[in-house]
Amino acid sequence: MTNREIYDAFRAAGMTEAGACGLMGNMKAESGMKPNIAQRGMTTLTDERYTAAADNGSIDFVHDSVGYGYIQLTYWSRKQKYLELCRKLGKSVGDADTQIKFIIMELMQDYQMVFMLLRSSNDLYECTRTVCIQYERPAINNVDARYEFALQFFNEFCGSGALAMEHAVHSTATGSDVTAPTTSSSDAGVKAAVMVLQMVMSYAGYWGAVTGERSPEFFEALRTFTADLEKAK
Repeated sequence: MTNREIYDAFRAAGMTEAGACGLMGNMKAESGMKPNIAQRGMTTLTDERYTAAADNGSIDFVHDSVGYGYIQLTYWSRKQKYLELCRKLGKSVGDADTQIKFIIMELMQDYQMVFMLLRSSNDLYECTRTVCIQYERPAINNVDARYEFALQFFNEFCGSGALAMEHAVHSTATGSDVTAPTTSSSDAGVKAAVMVLQMVMSYAGYWGAVTGERSPEFFEALRTFTADLEKAK
């Protein structure tokens, strides 16, 4: 499965350009975009032999703690769900198309807030950061490196226009700390915060579209939401 096909699959699932590329930037950091890669240092088997052993059941794929595939699935419950999908479809655990289907399914079912952001945000950096921190959750949150990969995908599939230039403010070339946004990105940070609030409010039935826009109607809904939260103490 080519990178373009992966991008198209994410776009078909409703992700924005930034959402699809932010997710793919994380995938490249995790696996180098190799669907059958097994975590080095956790198994003595080659990627191919590990995959074959997982398929024929001669290893305990679910409980062996080896990170596997595009997103380096490691936790047993996630690997179990993925293995069940592979068996249901009659596919190898190393099948790229099945992994992409699983990523979309998992985001929709178990990471709904992340999925909503990827479907609504045009902020490449925020999409990349959210996937890293809330979905991938690596031991080291190397957001800048993941963002560089995401920007490469964005430039390849979406062009290197104004949006890419705006996102480049966040790149490691600036030397900025990912935990401390630069002045030029402050409005994007506020918009992202508003978007998260809108997601929470939408889930609770207080708001509709998740846009990041700060309208009078949004602030009125926010006041109602916070007042009800106070009552629920």
